Amino acid sequence: MNSLVSYEWLKHYVKLTETPEAFAARLSLSGPSVERISRPAENLDNVVVGRVLAIKPHPKADRLKLAITDVGARGTRPGERRSPLQIVCGGVNLKLAQWVAVALPGALIRWHGQGDLVRLEPAEIRGVKSAGMIASSNEIGLANAFPQKDMEILDLGAAMNVVEFSELASSRVNDQKFDNPLTRQHVNSLTFKPGAPLADVLGFTGDAVFDVEVTSNRPDAMGMVGMAREAAAILNRPFLWKSPAILKSKSRNSKFHIRNSAPKLCPRYMAARIDGVKVGPSPWWMKKRLMLAGINPINNVVDVTNYVLLELAQPMHAFDAEVIDKGIEVRLARPGEEIKALDGKDYALDDTMLVIADAKQPIAVAGIMGGEATGVTEKTVSIILEAASFNHVSVRRTSRKLNLQSASQQLFEKGLSVEAPGVALARAIELILDVAGGELVAAPVDVRAEKYKALSFKLSTDEVNALIGVTLAPRDMIAILKRLGFKASLSGKTIQAVVPWWRDHDIEMARDLV
Repeated sequence: MNSLVSYEWLKHYVKLTETPEAFAARLSLSGPSVERISRPAENLDNVVVGRVLAIKPHPKADRLKLAITDVGARGTRPGERRSPLQIVCGGVNLKLAQWVAVALPGALIRWHGQGDLVRLEPAEIRGVKSAGMIASSNEIGLANAFPQKDMEILDLGAAMNVVEFSELASSRVNDQKFDNPLTRQHVNSLTFKPGAPLADVLGFTGDAVFDVEVTSNRPDAMGMVGMAREAAAILNRPFLWKSPAILKSKSRNSKFHIRNSAPKLCPRYMAARIDGVKVGPSPWWMKKRLMLAGINPINNVVDVTNYVLLELAQPMHAFDAEVIDKGIEVRLARPGEEIKALDGKDYALDDTMLVIADAKQPIAVAGIMGGEATGVTEKTVSIILEAASFNHVSVRRTSRKLNLQSASQQLFEKGLSVEAPGVALARAIELILDVAGGELVAAPVDVRAEKYKALSFKLSTDEVNALIGVTLAPRDMIAILKRLGFKASLSGKTIQAVVPWWRDHDIEMARDLV
């Protein structure tokens, strides 16, 4: 399974100073293999921020306008300022003083978002020269982050909300409760001004995205935090992630209950209710990270669940709490039951399939996909956040029977720890309160089949050296294990190691430590 890893995002969790190429080479030598490196800024060469100064009618076309657009100083000599450009534009939402994305000659664009990339050249449109193009989001590859209607141009001011730039520098969520001077310096420098490269404004400049192959036994490394932990251990660098704690609520009324009727297939189910959320677009920093990881932004609540999946490799789901009837039950489907999933398709269920249900009907196929009826929409004001552990064989069989796949299903099939939901839910609550507002109405409900017991193994240092074929000092063995999150100690020639929960499906015997 491959993951797309933003280097700038990774730097939030581990101190890295290498060039992207040097880091990729070092990582590939020791574990996850980097198959390809892409640079998102390259797709926006010669695309700049512009400001519409005046709008004139096109002399020969009623549907076209002449937009006199300031694109800043772009001359070849110091201090030389290019006069505002005249650009022929057909955008139905074009208006005065609008911040727009201007593709200058040499930029690569897709006409109306269709077909192959073409290099833009100065053109004459219906007898009038156009010095560039005021682009729509789909013409410059940003349709996923900034959806638009047909014949609209990208309104940067409305899409980006300039206020975000000053807020980002102090955001407790974006800074992850630890200092990251590189990111803070970059965020503080973000401004809208004519002629600024759009890649700079969007935060793409300097970033690199790694296409990383992660072996199926390491689902922990399929999340940004797990990848950072791996990088910190390989490079012997400080690991910066701090696991959030479940927030306490002043209210004692949970307003919902959980019943788990299939504990063998769902060893742990956690949920929290948040009232008063305001569903809308996510802030740009979140949209950007999702987009670079290959996930389309939807709305701030759904985006948080996807963000946590990318960050911690633990799937989550959000339900519209007001639509759920009399609480939640984890159970097997009943013969004849059906569900319309979030992909808009109807699925016939059978009694081997695990579902999440309310008093009336299934509201999600466990570990695979939620139902359309309880999905979060712009009308949602109360949500229930789900974080759970599902049996990997059950998820795999149900997915195959229904021919229904998802990013959540792919992770659950690999086997995830029952300790992961608590960390993921805490992080999701923190993010929801920050980007969507609301109030946690009660302490999260936690229904688990049994108490967690960490795995522990003993191993001889002589056996380690014999199997590796290279002599390592016992203190180095202990240091490596500790960097990877193990609790390790040495007694004579015997290593005692306690397996961290995020590796409990990977380390199954003492020799796996080698």
